[in-house]
Amino acid sequence: MSAISLESDADLPAIDTLMAEAFGPARYGRSVWQLRPGPPVPDMCLVICDGDEPLGSLRYWEVRLGDEAILLLGPLAVRPGLRGKGYGRQLIQDSLRRAGAGPWRLILVSGEVDYYPKFGFVPAAPYGIDWPGSIEPERLQFFELVKGALASLPSGPLPVRALSP
Repeated sequence: MSAISLESDADLPAIDTLMAEAFGPARYGRSVWQLRPGPPVPDMCLVICDGDEPLGSLRYWEVRLGDEAILLLGPLAVRPGLRGKGYGRQLIQDSLRRAGAGPWRLILVSGEVDYYPKFGFVPAAPYGIDWPGSIEPERLQFFELVKGALASLPSGPLPVRALSP
């Protein structure tokens, strides 16, 4: 039986292993890592375990979209042999519920085009996102935590940048 909890210091070695298995050493060269210089949002870092064994992890960072602080989802990592069994879905759903209780209006993800829309994410391209570095524009997707948040965004380009560590 799996259970989701907030990440603890004891989980960090297993999460590092999950990240290495899921993304390899090239993960640090991806443009999304430029937006993660400091620590993640502690109340938004989740781990799904079976007993004491971590099966997956999801973290969020706070970033700036123009003048607004929003959440950046990811990385989401599930142990490679367990992908497709719903652990990632459970982490995303739980995290969206938690994020809705926070101060943010929007979540941004650089993720799989076919994965995130089933949770309500929509393409970010129409909103004029100015991403730091190169990225396939279709990978950028938004989730509204507050209805109408996307409609109230100023016209682009909207720079996405890291908060200072």
